[in-house]
Amino acid sequence: MVHAAKSKAKDVLLELEDVHMYFGRVAALAGVNLRVRKGEIHSIIGPNGAGKTVMMNCINGLYKPQRGNIFFDGQRVNGFAPSKRARLGIARTFQKIELFGGMTVLDNIRLGRHIHMHSGIFSGGMWIGKTKREEIESRQFIEEEIIDLLEIESIRHKTVNMLPYGLQKRVELGRALALQPRLLLLDEPLAGLNLEEVEDMARFILDINEEERWKVTCILVEHDMGVVMDISHTVFVLNFGHKIVDGAPEEVQANPEVVKAYLGEEDMYTTRR
Repeated sequence: MVHAAKSKAKDVLLELEDVHMYFGRVAALAGVNLRVRKGEIHSIIGPNGAGKTVMMNCINGLYKPQRGNIFFDGQRVNGFAPSKRARLGIARTFQKIELFGGMTVLDNIRLGRHIHMHSGIFSGGMWIGKTKREEIESRQFIEEEIIDLLEIESIRHKTVNMLPYGLQKRVELGRALALQPRLLLLDEPLAGLNLEEVEDMARFILDINEEERWKVTCILVEHDMGVVMDISHTVFVLNFGHKIVDGAPEEVQANPEVVKAYLGEEDMYTTRR
C-alpha cells in the first residue's frame, strides 16, 4: 500500500491543497483541492463566475492565494513569480488574446523562447558561439515543430493584428509552446471560434498532449461541453469557488449536482424525468 501511494504521488504533476482566494469578502476559491496527473488533459468547468480563471491565475502565479499550497512536480511554488513558474515549465494562454499586434507571427512566437536563451552580451553582439547555436536551434524548433503543428506556415511573416481571430488563437498557442512547457494552461481556447476552427483547435490540443514529440500535460478551462467530454481524461467542476466533483467525463455528466449547477433545479427535474 505504501509503495502504491508513493507511485501515485510521482504521477502527480500539479497539486492544489486547500486553496483559498478572496477578493474583499467574496470567496473566489474556497478550500479547493486539485490533483493533475502527468500526461492528462484535465478540464475545469463551471458556470460564469465559478472561479475558473482565478484558479488558473493562482496556478501560474498572477494571484497569490491567502491560504493553501500549490505544488508543481512535488515542489511548493507559492511564493514563485510567474516568470519563475514559466522556467519550471508552466505555460499559459489567456481568455482574451494577449499578443503583440504590431509584430509578425514569428516574432510573437519567438518571445516564448526567451527563457531558453542564455548567451551573453558579447556573443550576442557578434553572433558567434553559444548565441549562434541557440538561435539556430530556436529557429528549427519554431519553424519545424510549432509552425508545422499549428499549420501556420503561410502566415508566419504576417502582422498579427491583420489576422482573423481564429488564427490569432493559434499564434498565442504557438507562443506558449515555444516555452516547451511541461504543463500548459489553456483558458477558453475555443471561445469565439467557428465550428471548423473549434475542430482544428481540439485536434491541436490532442496532438500536444498525445504526440511523442510533445507529451504535454494540459489544464483546459472551457465552456464547450462537447469538446470537454470528448478530449478530457478528467473533469473538475467548480461552482462559486467550491468543488462539486472531480472525475472521469462520464461520471461528471451523470452527477446531479453538476446538472443543477448548469441548468437549475427545474431543468434538472425535466431532464431526469
